[in-house]
Amino acid sequence: MSPQKFYSVAAVCKKLGIQPHTLRYWEKEFEIKFKRNSAGRRIIAAEQLKKLELIQHLIHREKMTIKGAKRKLAVMSAAEGELSQTKDRSQLLQWLKKELIELRAIIEGESPPAP
Repeated sequence: MSPQKFYSVAAVCKKLGIQPHTLRYWEKEFEIKFKRNSAGRRIIAAEQLKKLELIQHLIHREKMTIKGAKRKLAVMSAAEGELSQTKDRSQLLQWLKKELIELRAIIEGESPPAP
């Protein structure tokens, strides 16, 4: 197993175009636990950076509120859990079809079909 890559707070803030206080706020609000190096400074794992990039996208590009971004992440996490339990390709395609139908209904302003 290759060693995990970590980033400094400064590097992450620069990459995301945010201030350190914003990162601290997201850390608290989204319950992200950063590790600390031997000097006691926070370090961000590559996996955490991907989550932060998603949060940044949802808040700054999609114009979601913190509450909305939390909800979206919860839905994505639940969907990811469902997909990881799907062993068979036909189940995966059925799940994907259901998700697409719900998205189309939302886009078209209809209420999504009942499960």
